[in-house]
Amino acid sequence: DVSILELGDGVFEVLATSGNNHLGGDDFDQRIMNYLIEEFKKETGIDLSNDKLADQRLKEAAEKAKIELSGVASTNI
Repeated sequence: DVSILELGDGVFEVLATSGNNHLGGDDFDQRIMNYLIEEFKKETGIDLSNDKLADQRLKEAAEKAKIELSGVASTNI
């Protein structure tokens, strides 16, 4: 099972949760990337969805976070 939470001001907001045994790999990386793109756009007004360099960096960050989350309860990106 996996849950994606947003933490702020002592509040835990569940953004997504799933118990799909097939979830992982590229699917999970892409979901993390989409979340990061949406949050960045909300905060800055800049849409990174068509930026090839940002796409590669986000993919690397998402994969790193996924690997870290295999051994810890939370991570920062």
